[in-house]
Amino acid sequence: MLKRVSPLAARPGDASPHALTQGGHQYFGWAGLTLGMLALAAALLPGWVAPLYDPPSKPIPQRAVDWVGELKDKTVAALRMEPTAPPASGPDNPWRDPRITLGASFLAFAALALGIIAFVRHEDQRLVACAVALAAGAIASSHLLTAVMVLAFAVLVGAMLTRQT
Repeated sequence: MLKRVSPLAARPGDASPHALTQGGHQYFGWAGLTLGMLALAAALLPGWVAPLYDPPSKPIPQRAVDWVGELKDKTVAALRMEPTAPPASGPDNPWRDPRITLGASFLAFAALALGIIAFVRHEDQRLVACAVALAAGAIASSHLLTAVMVLAFAVLVGAMLTRQT
């Protein structure tokens, strides 16, 4: 009589795909999870901190007076055919630097790639799902269209993971 062997009972020398999840290392899943958390923090933190460094906003009547004054100055300069002065810029906010968004996107796509590699290596499904979800959240905070595509990919991965079990 043939004995049925569970994939969970794989021996260390076996080359089955499920042997990796039992005794193997899950470096890619953990690396994807870590990079995903860093990417999400780098994507969300500037949005919360940057308004703290902005100067307080003026009331609406004061903004209207300033706008009318700028309009008058531009009109007079156009009638006299003089070049208009560039608008005065306020102090630069270090939290609104586009390099922060670029770094967050890079970390998010790296987390997404590591999640894919972890999926291919049959690492823990929870690690794969978390890495992909964190990467999608980080991308969603800055690039909506790309985030929709990543979330669609995450749904496909989730559907494939549920069919495997």
